[in-house]
Amino acid sequence: MSHLDSPRITFAGRFLSDVPTMNNEPSSFGTGGAPDPGWNPYGCGTFDLLGCVVDGGESAPGTPLTKDDPAFGLVVAATRDRAAAKLADLDPEWQFSTEIWGLTVRLTGHDGETLLSGRYRPAAFRDLWPRVPGDGFGGLGASWISVLEDVEYGPGAGSVPVLAALREASPQRLSIGLNVYGIDARRGGVTFATGRLTGCVGLWRAGEPMSFVAGRRLDAGLLTEDIPIGKAVAVVTGDRLVLDLGNAYPLADVTGTVHPEAAAIGVAVLPGEDVRAGDVLAPGAGLDLGTVSLLPELPPAGVVSLPLTRDAAEALARLPLALVTARPGGSRLVVSREIADGLDVRADDFVHRVEAGARATVTLHARRRGAPAAGLTIHLASAQGPGSVLTGPATVETGPGGTATVTLDAADPGNPRGALDGVVEQVGYSPRIAEDGTLDLDGSGLDPSFDVIVAHVRDAHVPPADEDLEREVRRLLAPYALHYPIMGEHLVNLGDLEALKPWRAAMLLALSRDITDPNHMPVTRDLSEPKRATLLRWLRGLPTGPRAMARTVPGRAERESVAKTTAAHESAERIKRRLDRAAEGSE
Repeated sequence: MSHLDSPRITFAGRFLSDVPTMNNEPSSFGTGGAPDPGWNPYGCGTFDLLGCVVDGGESAPGTPLTKDDPAFGLVVAATRDRAAAKLADLDPEWQFSTEIWGLTVRLTGHDGETLLSGRYRPAAFRDLWPRVPGDGFGGLGASWISVLEDVEYGPGAGSVPVLAALREASPQRLSIGLNVYGIDARRGGVTFATGRLTGCVGLWRAGEPMSFVAGRRLDAGLLTEDIPIGKAVAVVTGDRLVLDLGNAYPLADVTGTVHPEAAAIGVAVLPGEDVRAGDVLAPGAGLDLGTVSLLPELPPAGVVSLPLTRDAAEALARLPLALVTARPGGSRLVVSREIADGLDVRADDFVHRVEAGARATVTLHARRRGAPAAGLTIHLASAQGPGSVLTGPATVETGPGGTATVTLDAADPGNPRGALDGVVEQVGYSPRIAEDGTLDLDGSGLDPSFDVIVAHVRDAHVPPADEDLEREVRRLLAPYALHYPIMGEHLVNLGDLEALKPWRAAMLLALSRDITDPNHMPVTRDLSEPKRATLLRWLRGLPTGPRAMARTVPGRAERESVAKTTAAHESAERIKRRLDRAAEGSE
C-alpha cells in the first residue's frame, strides 16, 4: 500500500541541502558578468541525513511501536563508504522539482551494524508550499516520495521485529517518504544550509506509483483566515484509515513547533459531495471518524492511524473525507476536504531530461476514492501551446489498473535561449475539461504551477571537427566555471583548460558515470548527452599523465568579482581574504 501501510517505521532529524545558488538566475547566463550569488554561492550540491533516528511506527495495523521496541533509536543515515548524494534542479528556469540523486539509505544499530540498506531511486520533491505562515523561504515545506531499491537486510535485522516483518512482506523494495521544512539560508550559523526532516519507511507493492502515494487526496485549506493547512493524503488499509499530515499541518516557527490552531483536528466523512471547505456542518451532520491531536505531542512523522467501523468504511467508499475543527454549539468547520468526486490523477516520474529527437514516457495514475479508476479519460495540454517542441496525445484512457501511458516526442528546440541549452516545457493534465477546451483544474487538487509533466528538451548538438574540439569544450565548460565556483574553490577552474588537463582521470570518472551515480559530476546533470560525449572525447584524447597534485583557484579579478557580488549575503572582505589565502597556498 505504500509507506503508510503497516509495518512501517518513522524517523526524524535534520537534512543538509548544500545547493549551489549562483546558477539560479537565467538572466545571468551569456552575459559574461558576475552572476547573482544567491544565498549559497559555494554550494556543492550535497544532500545528507543528519542525526535522524527512528521515533515510531507500527508493527501491525493499529499496533504502534512502543518506546521499548528495539527499533526505537535506530540511526537512519546515508552511506559513508561512497560519494555523498546530490541535489539537482532541472534547469535555472525550473527549480520547483529538485531531485535527490545517488542516495543510499541505511538503518544501523547502536553498535553501528547495518540492519537495512537500500538505494534511493532518484526522485523530485512535490507539494511545495508555506508551512510557517509569513516566514518566506525558511517557512516552506516539501516532500520527497520514492522507493528504496536493491534492499538488503543485515544479520541483525531479525532481532528487530518490525524490520523482520518488512523483510517478509517486501524483501527487495520499500516505499519511503521524506518531509522537509525550515531550511536555514542565513550564512555563518551552525545550522546554515540545513533544515528539519521527518520520514517514513514501509511497504511497496508492484503497480504502485514510485513518487507519490496513490490514496485519497485532501486539498489545501484554511484553519483560520490566515493559517493554511496543506494537502494531505489518506489510505484505507483493512479496518483502519491512515492519514498523513506530515507535510500539511502548519508550524508556529521553523523549529517545528505545531501551530496552536492545529492542536486538535477532527477527521470526518462529509454528508455529501456538495459540502465545500469553509462550510459549517450542523451538529450531527456527517460522520466523525476521530480526532488527531498534534499538541502537546506530534504523532511521529505526522502519520495517524484511526479505526474504522463497518458503517464508516461503507460511508467512506461513497462520500468525501474531510478535516474539521470544532465550533461552539457542536458545529464543525470544514477546513479541508477530499478533492472533487474523490478523483485523484497524478503523473509518476514527472521530471524529464529529453534529447532532441528522443521521447519521454510518463505513467498517469487515477484513483477514485482510493481505488483504481479504470476507463477514465485524462486530458493533456501543453503550456506552450501550438509552438511546443514536445508533442503528445490530447487524451489518454486509463486501463483496468487505473493507469495510462503518455508518450511525448521531442523536436530540436533550435537553441532559443542562447547560453542556456534547449527549452523547459510543461504539459498539464486533468480528468476534466472546461467548456472552452482548457483543462478544468477546479477541485482537482492539481496546482498548475507544480503538478505538471515538465521536461528539459535539449538542443541538437553536432560533434565538432577535431580542429574545433578544444574551442567547443571551452565554450561548453565556461558557464560551469562561472556559475559553480565551488569547483574552482576546491578543485580546478573549469574555465582554464590547461589547468584542467592534469585532472583528466578525475574528470573522466565524473563525466562517464551514469547520471544516477553519486560520483557523476553533479553540476552537469543539465548537460545533453551529445555535449557530454564531446567533453569525454576531448578528455580521452589527452595524455594520461601527469595527474594533478594540487588544485587551481580563480584569478584575482574573478576573486574580487565574486566577493563583490556576494556582499549582500556575507562580508565581501571576508570572502576576498578567503580566496586570497587559497591563491597564496597554490602559488
